[in-house]
Amino acid sequence: MVNEKRHMPFSVLVLAGGRSSRMGLNKDKGHMQFKGTSLIEYVINNILSIKGVIRRNIIIVGPKEKYSKYQFTVVEDLYPQKGPLGGIFSGLQYSKTVYNLVVGYDMPFIKPELVEYMFSQSKGYDLVIPAYGQELYEPLCAIYNKNCLNTMEQNLKNNVLAVRSIFPFCKTRWIREEEIRIFDPELHSFFNINFRDDFTKAEKFDYQRGKTIDST
Repeated sequence: MVNEKRHMPFSVLVLAGGRSSRMGLNKDKGHMQFKGTSLIEYVINNILSIKGVIRRNIIIVGPKEKYSKYQFTVVEDLYPQKGPLGGIFSGLQYSKTVYNLVVGYDMPFIKPELVEYMFSQSKGYDLVIPAYGQELYEPLCAIYNKNCLNTMEQNLKNNVLAVRSIFPFCKTRWIREEEIRIFDPELHSFFNINFRDDFTKAEKFDYQRGKTIDST
């Protein structure tokens, strides 16, 4: 069970620096309509339902000209064009809290209960990362301690950009599939929207009931 004691302060880093090139459209997918709002707003509204999340600790990592209208703190990449590692580093550097939840702006179905469990396991670790399937892991639905900053910056300066490259240098708590499925049996937390067809799939998914809506 998730520990119900008082939550430690943490920030949420919403990575929104992707190019959306796989959409085949000349627009940022974060602004595209999804279930009556923009995709990024839907993602953030879902994140706000996690215990311990407060609006002032939500940080969007991406271009200010695109995201300042959403009235959250927006931080630009300190290492542009360096992929998710650069975005995570930039958000961690700005954050005022030791622990930070990192999420992609295209992941609308992250289960709050899973995240709460992950935080309950985070004490004494630099990273808390879900792992499932055949050596799959999700670095964009994970918890990062500021202890990771030095390793990240060294890798960025050396152009070693895979997020997994920091794992050997950080004390990591892997959240195994059997743990994940207690809170998210279908692993919907790791569904992300990359293609236009993914919007259609996601629109048909009834998040609250945990199943796909029959459109016939």
